[in-house]
Amino acid sequence: MAINKLFFKNIIIFLKFNNHNSQGLSMFVITIFKIMKLFGNTLKKMAILLVVALLSSCVSNNRLIYLQSANEEASKLEVFDYEKKEYKLQKNDILDVQIRSTNEEANKLFMVYSQNNQGGAQAGASRGGDVYYMTGYNINDEGAIELPYIGKVNVEGKTLKEAKSNIEERLKKYFNAYYLSVKLGGIRFSAIGEFNRPGKNVILQNQATIFEAIALCGDLTQLAKRDDIKLIRQYPEGSKIHSINLLDENIIKSPYYFIHPNDVIYAIPLPQKSSGIGVTGSNTFTTLVSALTGSLALILSIITLSNN
Repeated sequence: MAINKLFFKNIIIFLKFNNHNSQGLSMFVITIFKIMKLFGNTLKKMAILLVVALLSSCVSNNRLIYLQSANEEASKLEVFDYEKKEYKLQKNDILDVQIRSTNEEANKLFMVYSQNNQGGAQAGASRGGDVYYMTGYNINDEGAIELPYIGKVNVEGKTLKEAKSNIEERLKKYFNAYYLSVKLGGIRFSAIGEFNRPGKNVILQNQATIFEAIALCGDLTQLAKRDDIKLIRQYPEGSKIHSINLLDENIIKSPYYFIHPNDVIYAIPLPQKSSGIGVTGSNTFTTLVSALTGSLALILSIITLSNN
C-alpha cells in the first residue's frame, strides 16, 4: 500500500504542477483508493498502462525545436553559405514588368494596360485573390510573355537577369532611352498538412526562405513531423518530392532552404495524432484521468448497488 500511496502522491504533484482542476483530482484519487482494496493487482496494471501511455504520447522538445546543432558552441561561430542556384523561370510564372520611356505614346499604352488591370486586381485582392495575376505578365505555354507595343518575348528557362536582358534587346528597337524593371510577381506556394493556417499564399519578394513561408502560415502545429517535411517542387521535366529536416541547422546550406514559385510544402503528422490522446504529458494525463475516473466511478456504483 505504501507504493500505491507514493504513486498517487506523484500523480497529485504532477497534476497540480500542470494547473489541473483540483476538484476533479480529488474525485479521481478518492475513487481510486476506494477501488484499491477490491482490485489491487488490476489497478497496478492500469497505473502502469497509464504511465506508458503518458510517456509514449508526449511530443518531446527535441522534435519541436528548429535548427538544432550537435555542437552549440561551434554553431554560434559558424557562418553558413547558401547553396542557392538562381531560379529559372517556368511556364505559369508571373512577371512584374515595368517599362517607362521618353515616348509618350508608348507610355500611355503601358499606362492604359496597367490601369485597366488595376481595378480588377484591387477587387480580386479584396476577396483574397492574387494582385499580380491581373497586373503581371503570365508565362504562357510557349514560354513567352506578351508585352504591349513590343509583343512576345521568350523568357522560359531564363533567370530574372537573363529575362530582363531579352526584354531590353526588344526595347532597343523601339526606344532610345527607357527604364525597365523585371521582378517576379510574387512567390506562390501551397502549405498543406500540420500548419496552423494551411492554404495557398503569395510572398511578394524575389526570394524567400522556407521559414518565411512557414511563418506566413502561422507556424507548424505541435503534431507536425519537423524532421520529414515534404517539398514538392516543379522542374521543366516534371515534379519531384524532396524531404527536409527543419530540426537540423544544416537546412540553411540546403538547396531547399529557399522556396520556389509553385512549391507545395506538406507537413506530415506525427504518430501521436492518430492516438487522439494528447500532445503534451498533461494533455494525455487529463484525458486518461477523465476516462479512468468515469469508468472506476461506474464500477464502484455497480458494486455498491450489488451489495445493497
